[in-house]
Amino acid sequence: MPLRSSEWVNLVAFSCLIVLAWVRPHLDPGRRVRITGIGAMGAVITLLGALLLTRWAAPSAVRVTRDWLPLLMVLLFYRQAGEFVARAGGGLEWRLELLDVRLVIPVLEWCARLPARAWIFGYLEAAYFSYYAVMPAGVAVLYAAGAASQVDRFWTVVLLASHGSCGTLPFFQTRPPRELGEKWRVGLPHSKLRGFNLLILRQGAIHSNTCPSAHVAIAVACALVLLQAGPLWAGLVFLWIAISIALGAVGGRYHYAVDACLGALMGVVGFLAGMVLL
Repeated sequence: MPLRSSEWVNLVAFSCLIVLAWVRPHLDPGRRVRITGIGAMGAVITLLGALLLTRWAAPSAVRVTRDWLPLLMVLLFYRQAGEFVARAGGGLEWRLELLDVRLVIPVLEWCARLPARAWIFGYLEAAYFSYYAVMPAGVAVLYAAGAASQVDRFWTVVLLASHGSCGTLPFFQTRPPRELGEKWRVGLPHSKLRGFNLLILRQGAIHSNTCPSAHVAIAVACALVLLQAGPLWAGLVFLWIAISIALGAVGGRYHYAVDACLGALMGVVGFLAGMVLL
């Protein structure tokens, strides 16, 4: 069974980081080994699902497995790229923060003074949290719409956007703005949902910022594919969700404004590149 376009994207992405780990000077040997191990794991799982599983399972089971395996690949590539992060910070970080201090913080402080501030910031936190459902929901929509043949197109675009965003980690490493000790005249309201979002990041994140924002890039990529290949209403709903995720990422200080803008651009680039590959 030939490899899908999305599977080729995974193999190339994992391989590139493995090569980078071995040619980059002064990289800690332990990190080099972990990068190689994670990349090899991703490549083996991809090839296992694409080529070997056909000998042991029915075609329908193989198709469904290959449709859902990319969810794991997104996480593995994120972890692999995160192994390059040694010490986030520096001039780029403070330039991004300075721009936010001028453009974003005044807007957030104004929102924090409004009577509806709890609803506003609650919505931003809920929007940011919704990212975790975007990819599986996108595949589910294609299944429900009878467009399962478009799942490879979906994943090709999403993986290009996701890997393109996370693939910058070996080169650009910054702390997220929430960790910079921003001084506000009016602070962000705290909520249980915000606490849950922060808990997820403490337990599962690599503690470095992705620039472009992978959250925004993936959400925009999902929306664009569904606008083309899925029901129009679903594409519009996902586009609204993508915009909300971008606002939540910046408003919750999970990302800088530049991260969100570049993430949206990366989603568009992933969509256009996917159209060329397919």
